[in-house]
Amino acid sequence: MNKKSQKKKSTPAKLLKFEEMTWKQIDALDRKKTIFFLPISPLEEHGPHLPIGTDILTAQVAANEAIKWLQYKRPELTYVLLPPVPVGFCKFNTDFPGSVSVSGRVVKDIVYSYCSSLGNHGFKFVVICTYHMAIGHLKGIYAGMKKAMKAYDMQICEPWGPYFYHNEVEKREPKLGFDTSKEVHAGFRETSLMKYQYPYLVDESYKTLQSIYRDLTSPKVLGKSFKQLGLKDGYVGSPARADADYGRWFFSETVNVYAKAALALYDGKPLPTLPKKTQALMHSLFWQ
Repeated sequence: MNKKSQKKKSTPAKLLKFEEMTWKQIDALDRKKTIFFLPISPLEEHGPHLPIGTDILTAQVAANEAIKWLQYKRPELTYVLLPPVPVGFCKFNTDFPGSVSVSGRVVKDIVYSYCSSLGNHGFKFVVICTYHMAIGHLKGIYAGMKKAMKAYDMQICEPWGPYFYHNEVEKREPKLGFDTSKEVHAGFRETSLMKYQYPYLVDESYKTLQSIYRDLTSPKVLGKSFKQLGLKDGYVGSPARADADYGRWFFSETVNVYAKAALALYDGKPLPTLPKKTQALMHSLFWQ
């Protein structure tokens, strides 16, 4: 093989962004070999030190990096990144400015609308990329996925929820010397993640924030807002422990989860599911 052909082969494929394509370019895609990625997470407060876009920024950038890896690993397939949708259920912290919450029904309608728009034109594969793990938010996503798969010949998955609720991060992460299961919101993990991804968006005040913990899974806190629980600064965990190296590892985990789920989806392999306890809780909720 000559140098010219070698160079051509190693050139990475262009990242396809849905909003930058014409309808003819979309129509030319192979329906059976195209996987769409839909980032969706709400804008919500993340303590006094992180941006309100923490979840949607993470979902979008991780989806972007997953596509780059997939283009190298499985170049025979096509990957399209849909525009990030900054929408989700986060009613529990709307007593802070910056949090924008919608009902789970709205999340359902959005997920279904995107998927049905693709399914109506014969596309088959969609990976929902969310980084927001509120049960009301996930209920909307899974209801929209189910409705779309019932109406169209489609395969749709949401991989981060099963990873999160099966506590995979605690099982895989480096040994840290403290209990990371208590890092619920804008604490060590998310602050580390943002220090790695967007250090210029992390307010230096994180270094002086004290560790604050609450069990947000307890029935006693159901329906209560963060401020009603005494979380006046809007975070649960220990932001001051944040470490960019851990953030790099955690971001890589997110990318791997998205990428592996996309291949499993396309190859027809079993996909991870939410724990039965989480499913039961999700189904027991009224629409919010």
